[in-house]
Amino acid sequence: MKHRPKSDSHFSTPKVTVTFDADVLGRSWSGRCVGVVGLGRSGLAAARLLCRVGARVQATDARVSDDLLAAQATLRRLGADRVELGTHSQQALEGVDLLIVSPGVPETAGPLRWAAERGISIISEIELAFRFCRSPVIAVTGTNGKSTTVSLIAEVLCAAGHSAVACGNIGTPFSAVLDQLTSDAVAVVEVSSFQLLGCERFRPRIGVFLNIGMNHLDRHPDPSAYLAAKARLFARQTPEDWAVLNGSDPRIVALGEQLHAQRVWFSDNRSNPPAFRLAPETRRALTDNAQAVLQVARLSGISDPLAWQVLRAFRGLEHRLERVATLRGLHFVNDSKSTTPDSTLYALSQTPGSLVVILGGRDKGLDFAALAARLHGERVKGIVLIGEARARLRPLLNGSTIVRERETLEEAVQTATELAAPGATVLFSPACASFDMFRDFEDRGRAFKAIVARMGGA
Repeated sequence: MKHRPKSDSHFSTPKVTVTFDADVLGRSWSGRCVGVVGLGRSGLAAARLLCRVGARVQATDARVSDDLLAAQATLRRLGADRVELGTHSQQALEGVDLLIVSPGVPETAGPLRWAAERGISIISEIELAFRFCRSPVIAVTGTNGKSTTVSLIAEVLCAAGHSAVACGNIGTPFSAVLDQLTSDAVAVVEVSSFQLLGCERFRPRIGVFLNIGMNHLDRHPDPSAYLAAKARLFARQTPEDWAVLNGSDPRIVALGEQLHAQRVWFSDNRSNPPAFRLAPETRRALTDNAQAVLQVARLSGISDPLAWQVLRAFRGLEHRLERVATLRGLHFVNDSKSTTPDSTLYALSQTPGSLVVILGGRDKGLDFAALAARLHGERVKGIVLIGEARARLRPLLNGSTIVRERETLEEAVQTATELAAPGATVLFSPACASFDMFRDFEDRGRAFKAIVARMGGA
């Protein structure tokens, strides 16, 4: 494996001004009839882009809300042919030759079944944006830590003088930032397994695979299908591209042996050449994901001291092990981004001292056995369950610490506060999806922080 000299920028391409008369292959989308299923952030961004390039847009969302009504009004002003809310009708697909699907839309949804029956191609918003993106792409996937890693990579690149934009599944749709992505910028894209299933041409110059746990088994048939979806990140890479891989996970190591891209490892040095070897003290000092950031920085020609400076200064992201407040001797931590048992296990490992944990939400069909075993540990002084998953979680926790069930998050926070001794942490790390009680994990996290703020003002 050859290492490019640091003086040779991995991202150097002729500067091109962003225009949307055609995609990167020179194809016009003017007059093309395209359907959009799901009008959350990514769906709305995709529909806006399609209107901008002159496509005839037919959008549908089975829900109705104030946000969706506003999206409907926006798309009508932009000239969309049809914007349907509250149902999925077959008329929404009349005449379309391509369907853009939001990651939250299940494969069983009517429009996806109808499109498959008619032989209509189905792609994700990530794939659509890539077809109009003039900048090189760094893409990150994995089960845990994607958003933090994407943010850190973007910060390191910016500190080194690059123009870098963090986008994708992190919360800012790829399609929404294309104006910033000239050829001298870098798109740092968080990509989920659902988005990757809808990718055909997506090709990052650097692809990063952080880790693989058990997630979304309510949508993927089995763990091997979940891994295969993640592996699509590298499907179109060539020997000119790079794959940054977790060398301590046998499943990712096995995948790495099949890739066309050049490989760089973190967590375990494996076949790393001298320029990418991680010293023992570096591996002790940095988490696996931070090591991945360091390897991406090296590939980008950025010195280790500058990358280390950014890593040390980083204060974390909202809703990801976010320290909210200390009230009456209790610490409150918002980890609403935790939607899997694996992510809550990580939160437990990163939170010192005694804990009272608030868990629950919508069950995604995942295995809670390992999490339940850890919650039986002596550090956990109490557990408060909320949401639809309570009935499944409660039997797994019998015989451990004090367990309470509550109907609302506010009641759960109050109960957790009563169970916690001075110096303890109330850790809100649900390990479940948010959609039974909240719009998304951000809405859930903001609700937790508002409750804590009201307690501070009491």
